Amino acid sequence: MATIASLFKLHRSRSVAYDDHAPGLVPFISNGEHDAGVLGYVEPLPGETVFDFVGVVVSALSGAAVHAPPYIARGGAGSGLVVLEPREKMSPQQLAYLAAYFNRTAKWRFHWYRQLTTDRLLPIEMPAAIPPGVRFPVEKVLPPQLAPAKRPSWRGTFAPVALDTIFHLKSGDHHVLGDLLPGKTPVVSCGDGDNGIAGFHDVPAPYQGSLTIAFNGMNTLTTKYHPYRFAAKDDVAICTPRKPLRLTSLLFVQVMLNRERWRYSYYRKCYMNKLPRFEVPLPFKNGGLDEDLMEMLVTTAPYWDYLKTWTSGTDAFL
Repeated sequence: MATIASLFKLHRSRSVAYDDHAPGLVPFISNGEHDAGVLGYVEPLPGETVFDFVGVVVSALSGAAVHAPPYIARGGAGSGLVVLEPREKMSPQQLAYLAAYFNRTAKWRFHWYRQLTTDRLLPIEMPAAIPPGVRFPVEKVLPPQLAPAKRPSWRGTFAPVALDTIFHLKSGDHHVLGDLLPGKTPVVSCGDGDNGIAGFHDVPAPYQGSLTIAFNGMNTLTTKYHPYRFAAKDDVAICTPRKPLRLTSLLFVQVMLNRERWRYSYYRKCYMNKLPRFEVPLPFKNGGLDEDLMEMLVTTAPYWDYLKTWTSGTDAFL
């Protein structure tokens, strides 16, 4: 292993704010993971550092990424970026390997309240030798990209269906997660990340294979499916089918509910007293839900074979 100080020269970036630039051809890199931190393309201003080498740009908030010259990195105290210039010639692939290693092993050390500094970067250890021809077998970690099945032509009749006619609806059982002891049961809340799981606690797990609908947050009415056993906070509704529904029917209802989120917001929430009478358009046939049509529409969608492995009703992936 070798330290960052022995592998790289460290440069503190100097620049003015992104919005003070005129449009140009030089990428301006800031904190953020989207587009490797590139906010846009600007015309450099006098006194700014325009880097002229392939380097690793390190952010306190979004890790490390490799950039090709020329580029400008956000300056300023605290949240400014650090640019690593290799002391010896390295290929872009080698630099990408080191950036990925940093993100995997050291990124967690830095955040808004523990800002990145050159002094904190210098002693971090990295692999001393990387093969010049290092490659990243990305295809091994991605789901297989299969040609989507040709969708058969279909005709169907959609009708508005009130939620309480197909689901038993109830609020979750827990109010404050801070009152619960750590444990193994996933507790679902109204957040977007991690399929709504807000933490793991020592509580019973009375639900499985159900939908949850968020009452709170910026995306009120957001609906998620949970194939595993779980508990829930009282800021979501648990939707248990009144009679058995196919997995594809539940996923179709989830999609159709999420299409209706525009009706609610943080300032116009969907409380429990509104939810039972909320209507969602669903395929209808012979006086009941057309589950055959919903199954056909779901299973012929791209990536269904990948998706169904995560909705198999097991707890293996938790």
